[in-house]
Amino acid sequence: MAPGRGAFSRALPTGLLELAFLLLALAQTEVAAGSLRRSGLPPLAHPSREPPAPGAFSAFNTSVPVVVDSKVLRTRTWKEPNQVVPQIFLLFLAYSNIQHLAIWESFLNDGVRGVEYTAVVHCKDEAECRKNLENSPRFLVIPSVATSYCHDLVSGMNALVRSAVVLGGIGSPNDKFVFVSDSTLPVKPFAYIRDQLTADQASDFCIFPRNEWAEVSDTHGHDTVKIAPKHHQWMVLSRKHAELSAERSSQNMDLMQQLQLNMLSTNAGWQNTGCLDEFWHFATIYNSLLIKPDMSQIPLEDFNGGPLNTRDFEIQGRCNTFVEWVQRAAGISNNITHLAQALTVDAGTDLAPATQARPGSIHRFGRASLRALRKSPFLFARKVSETASFSGCESLEEAFSAHVFRAPEHDVASEDGAWPGTGIWVDNQNSRVSINSFEGAVRLGGEHKDMQAKGFYCGSRIEITFNSGYKTSAVLSEDKMKLHWANGVVWPRVTHGL
Repeated sequence: MAPGRGAFSRALPTGLLELAFLLLALAQTEVAAGSLRRSGLPPLAHPSREPPAPGAFSAFNTSVPVVVDSKVLRTRTWKEPNQVVPQIFLLFLAYSNIQHLAIWESFLNDGVRGVEYTAVVHCKDEAECRKNLENSPRFLVIPSVATSYCHDLVSGMNALVRSAVVLGGIGSPNDKFVFVSDSTLPVKPFAYIRDQLTADQASDFCIFPRNEWAEVSDTHGHDTVKIAPKHHQWMVLSRKHAELSAERSSQNMDLMQQLQLNMLSTNAGWQNTGCLDEFWHFATIYNSLLIKPDMSQIPLEDFNGGPLNTRDFEIQGRCNTFVEWVQRAAGISNNITHLAQALTVDAGTDLAPATQARPGSIHRFGRASLRALRKSPFLFARKVSETASFSGCESLEEAFSAHVFRAPEHDVASEDGAWPGTGIWVDNQNSRVSINSFEGAVRLGGEHKDMQAKGFYCGSRIEITFNSGYKTSAVLSEDKMKLHWANGVVWPRVTHGL
C-alpha cells in the first residue's frame, strides 16, 4: 500500500501521520549527511553563491538545523508562502537506480538542496535502489509501494507526491512537482529549468493528439460525450494540483475500466488505448469533461498551453520532456517532431525509432543533437539508454557539462575539424565509398544502399552502424592511406581520379 494508506496510516491521525513522514525525512537527511561525510563530497550549498537569507527556505513545522561537519547547512522554519523560495520537486520513478547518475549530480550541483530543489525517488526494488544511491545524498529514497506497469504506476507516482508535499512544508504557490523517469536527462542548466518552471502557478500537461484521447458515451445526455484527454506520464504539477492529487490519491483507481481502455475493438483497431498513468492525473484534477458535437475548445483553470482544442490532432498543452513517438501519438508538425527530425539526421546520434508500443530510445548523442536539445523548448529528454554515449573522445558526462550545463556553451576537446580519414575509399567489392566527418560524427556512403552507415570518430578510430544494424569499427593507418576494419578487411584510399 502507498505511504499514508498502509497499515500504520490506519492507526495514526493525519497530523501524526505527517509528523511520521517528517521524522522519516529528517532521519534520512541525517543518514545522507553521514554519507556526505564518508564520501568526502563538498557541502550541498553551491560554493559560488552567497548563503541565502535566514528564513528563505521552504519549511517544516519547527526550526530544524541540519548539521554537516559541525556546520549548519540549512534551517527550515514555517514561513508565509510569499516568503518561501519556490523550488522544484524532482519525483523520480525508477526500477532500482537513476541512470547516468553522474550527469544528474552535475546538474544538481548548481542548485541548493532543500531550498531550490528536492529530489525524491520511488523504486520498484527499494533495497537495491537504496544500495545504489547510498553515496548520493542529494536523492531521498522513499518506501516503495506496489506498482505494476501500465495498470498502476500511479500509486508510486502519488507516493512521491505525498512525500514531496510533506517535505516541502507550507511551500510556495509557485512550487512545481516534476515527474521524471530513470531514463530521463535534463537538457538545460539547473537555474534555467528552475526559473522556467517556477515562473507561474499552473500545471504542464503534454496532451497527445485528439485521436489518442479516450471517449465513452455519457449516461446523462444523448448529445454529449465524456472524454478523457490522454497525456504524457512525465508531467509537471503545480503545488495546488500536487496537493489535490495527494488528497484524491485513492480515487479513480478503476479509471481504466471506466474508460474501457484497451477493451474496445473496432474495424480500425483498438479504441481508447493507454495506461492509467496517461489519464489519471488529468482526469482526477479536472474531473469528467463532457463535450457536445459543436464544442471545439475547453478552457481549463491553471492549465498551461490551453484552452484544449477538441479538434486538434497535434500535441497540445505544454511539453517539458522530449520523447519520440510514432506519428499517431506525436502528430505531424510540432516541437516534438521537429526535434526528432534534427536528432535523426545527425550522423553522430543513434536514435532507435519508436514502435507502436514503445517510444524511441537514444543510444548515442552527437554534438549537433546536444546543441539542438539545448536550444529546443524542452527541459528534459528521454528515453536515454543506460549505456548511451557521446560521439567523440569524451564521456557523456563531459559532453553534457560542456554543451548543456555550461553558460555559455563550452567546447570539449574533440577535434572540430574533419577526421583525417575523410575522403574516398575502395571497399573489398572494389566499389568506391565516401567518408564525411564533422564535429566528432562520421557518415559513410557507398554505391549500394546497404553500404550506408553513420557513427563517430576519436583520434584515428571510427565506430559506425550500418543501416542494417551491423556495427563495426576501423582504425586509420599512420600514413592515412589504409583503413583497417575490425574483421580484418583493409580498404585502400583513393588518391587519384577524384
